[in-house]
Amino acid sequence: MIETSPGPRVRHRRALPAAAWALSVTLALGLGWWAATQATLPPQPSLPTTEPVTAEVAEGTISVEQAYGIDAEWPAAPVGVNGIAGTLTSLDLAATGTPVESGALLYTVDLAPVVAITGAVPAFRELGPGMEGADVRQLQTFLHGAGHFAYPPDGKYGSATAAAVTRWSRTLGITDSTADTVPLGRVVFIPTLPQFLAPSPELRIGARVGPGEELIVGAGTEPRFSFRVLPESVSRTVEGMPVLIQADGSRWTAEVDSLAAATDSVGGTIALLRPSSGIDSICGTECTAMVTPGGTAVLPGTLVLVAETTGTQVPTASLQTDASGSAYLTLADGSTIVVTVLASSDGRSIVDGIELGQRIVVAGGPGM
Repeated sequence: MIETSPGPRVRHRRALPAAAWALSVTLALGLGWWAATQATLPPQPSLPTTEPVTAEVAEGTISVEQAYGIDAEWPAAPVGVNGIAGTLTSLDLAATGTPVESGALLYTVDLAPVVAITGAVPAFRELGPGMEGADVRQLQTFLHGAGHFAYPPDGKYGSATAAAVTRWSRTLGITDSTADTVPLGRVVFIPTLPQFLAPSPELRIGARVGPGEELIVGAGTEPRFSFRVLPESVSRTVEGMPVLIQADGSRWTAEVDSLAAATDSVGGTIALLRPSSGIDSICGTECTAMVTPGGTAVLPGTLVLVAETTGTQVPTASLQTDASGSAYLTLADGSTIVVTVLASSDGRSIVDGIELGQRIVVAGGPGM
């Protein structure tokens, strides 16, 4: 008969209670630590769920304007030189300026006519038969254009030129024996004609005048217009922006041509203006009503930063931009719609691509 040794069985039965006791102690310690940590943690509040803020798309109008004083300056400089002494007996130029073509009467001295003729060489002598020179050619060019001289100008004062001068003199009321010559002072050669000319500001009928005096000033075709840009508006003022100018009951339209640094002591930025697209002049035939050649004026004006735009209006905060740079809106149902922004100002935008009455997400939506 095989005998079993009782030793191992006895030791095995004692080992089981010891292991169970160790495990229970470990579990008790773990539970105690967890309970202690939970007791020291502050209560965790539950996060509230928020609904997106929505708004209804409605019709609206956006317009942004800035008032400015528009500087009008009409630069002028003396042109031509008087060549006759005497009393100024008449002026055929308006004080506000007159468009002058070659052959036009400027003024009279002792009732003798003084005429403007195109030419770079100033009048410095009497012109008559037998003379030659660039000044003779200038005279012939005028006579040819006026229909008095049938030949190409050659700078030689021959019989044909004398006959042409006689015919021209008769149109001026000169019929005596000197009609075939051009006395010094009869003509004022001016380099560029037609041109806008005006009498010198101090010139008056009855005044004594003499050779060498500059009695006439020439100006550009119209004044120059500009305004000093407010510092906070420089970045928003760009080429092509419309400008409205009030002129004694009339309204002139212009647009920003360019920006330049001011050269005076005030400094800042100057916006130079040009006629609006499609027109030739800012002031047209009304220029001289507000400023004279050689003079300046300040006129009330308005810069249109955002032209008046009417359409579907949405809060600017509702607009988002996708990876391609396109603007879009999120609708209340979570879908999106691509729109085109036409104008924006003061937190409002006029857009195209969405219908009136639709509800859009303003805040709290995806990506906002």
